[in-house]
Amino acid sequence: MQSRVFKVEYQGNQAILKIAWKFANYIPEAAVYDALQTAKVPNTPVILDSGIINQNTFDCRLEYAVMEYAGAPLIDFTAEYRSSVNTGLYVRTNYTLTQVVGCLARAWQAGIVHRDVSRGNVLVRGKGSVTLIDWGYARLLSDGPADTYELATKWHYNKYDVACWEDRQNHCTGTPLYMSIPILVRSRYRTVVNDVESMFYVALEALSVIENNDKTPVALAMEDNISMAYVRRLCLASKDTYKERFGVYFQDEQLDETLSQLYDYLFTSEGKYIGHILVDDLEWERPVDINRLLQIAKIEPVLT
Repeated sequence: MQSRVFKVEYQGNQAILKIAWKFANYIPEAAVYDALQTAKVPNTPVILDSGIINQNTFDCRLEYAVMEYAGAPLIDFTAEYRSSVNTGLYVRTNYTLTQVVGCLARAWQAGIVHRDVSRGNVLVRGKGSVTLIDWGYARLLSDGPADTYELATKWHYNKYDVACWEDRQNHCTGTPLYMSIPILVRSRYRTVVNDVESMFYVALEALSVIENNDKTPVALAMEDNISMAYVRRLCLASKDTYKERFGVYFQDEQLDETLSQLYDYLFTSEGKYIGHILVDDLEWERPVDINRLLQIAKIEPVLT
């Protein structure tokens, strides 16, 4: 997918215009935003206008979306204010982390997986606004709540063709530096757990910027995908010391508790570290405990 993003004024307010040229076999991004808004998933972009400019030329589609301005990436926010390090940055990072985890959990309940959580897609603004943007690589779970004929008809795509194509892209979709360990080694299983792991890395990178003055920690060094998977496996092996491998040495009770809960959720099973399984067993799939994620995000489960 190729895309361009512009800051614009829309009806007197700041907005962002995204124009994307993508394979016609992908679901239109506007359709994903439509599904997110229908499901009332929090912390997603406010879409002011969207549509398809050209449905199919050389098997590609030209589409656009105008969204409310949502601020700057979390890492830019922490970099700007790190010269006056205080607990406020840690509080803000913890809040952003839990908000995005909650967003991902709610999206999963609606049958939507983001698949590209990365540093540029987690935006913060003002005193409390957190938005997860760029759902252009999102996938609707087959026959999930969002995967409806009505949505496909409205946005002119074949839901079975799209589902088949999206399944084939599971192992390679996303930004490598933030990909989960299983996706780095080309596992085809893709759930909300992979997205949460990506957000875990985004938060740790933002924290490392506060404390390390632009030094690149070993766990965040860009390598080929397989090498990064094995480096992450080793760096995460000890719950007591893994943060140092990411360049994080802070002591903040609430943030440390959130990271601790996410570490257990992502990298342990029955109290044992599972990094070696994530790297070596491409057929093993981590269970999705959505109520546990909502608890970490401090959101009350919705009874159904």
